[in-house]
Amino acid sequence: MNLHRSFIGFDGKIKLSASKIDKLKTGRDSLRADIKEWFSENSKKQPKFCWQGSFAMKTTVNPISDDYDLDDGVYLQGYSSNENEWPSATSVHNWVKEATDKRTSLDSTDKNTCVRVNYADGYHIDLPIYIMKDDEPYLAHKSNGWVLSDPKAFTDWFIDKVNENDEQLRRLVRYLKAWKEYNNVPLKGIEITILVAENFDGYDNRDDKALFSTIEKILNTLDKNFSCVKPVAPGENLFENISNTKKNTILSSLTNLRKDLSSAIFENNDETATGILQNLFGTRFPKVESSNKSYVVTNSPGVLKHDGRSGR
Repeated sequence: MNLHRSFIGFDGKIKLSASKIDKLKTGRDSLRADIKEWFSENSKKQPKFCWQGSFAMKTTVNPISDDYDLDDGVYLQGYSSNENEWPSATSVHNWVKEATDKRTSLDSTDKNTCVRVNYADGYHIDLPIYIMKDDEPYLAHKSNGWVLSDPKAFTDWFIDKVNENDEQLRRLVRYLKAWKEYNNVPLKGIEITILVAENFDGYDNRDDKALFSTIEKILNTLDKNFSCVKPVAPGENLFENISNTKKNTILSSLTNLRKDLSSAIFENNDETATGILQNLFGTRFPKVESSNKSYVVTNSPGVLKHDGRSGR
């Protein structure tokens, strides 16, 4: 069964709406103004800003909990390359928290890697803080001090991957983010982004097949070497300290997803296919329609023929 239109309908439901995007942008701009004002009043050089993360990559998913977010990097200016002359990570967190504390009625959260500004409407904006050294950004981490971290390079890497392939890659990231939230799979959004981008296997006008084939490639990769290496500095393995329990949960969850996707694609009954997919993704996944029944597959479930493949 060709489930492409159903997946496109699902993507429309899990993407952030225009109104939510506008709220995040308005909040971002207001916080930037607050920070600039505080820095000016306290005789500090004006910082620069760069939005980052899933919002910048256009892979943000409207979560079931409705707690959506935006990351906006605060880049401090006017410091030498000598780290001994930098303020402490804790100090700059205090600056940004003080600058933004009165923006909303809710208290801000001072996390290890950012200051989080919470909004009553059910969203938050994270403000990680950086200083540049030799053209490389260092993040103010409250526990670890200043640590090398380059979110802009990661965003650029992902956008290059999309440009090399197709917008389908972005959709697959969103599908898997929605799936992992619905099923409580212990994967982070950045891990899903890396795994999909590194193992993307596209099909023209067939998101269902592309998702199946990409998951299969991810499983093959993880079976050989269970790692998820960040493709930009500092190039850490995000799975390095993962427990065996989490590792087994991730592998079994992806294996079940592959199996159930195959069952849905080979299913001839709309209601049954809908049940399989809603069990995977929740009731936001739309009902499968009979008009989706144009497909070419092999006669062995779990083995998809690459008809109409994009060739990317």
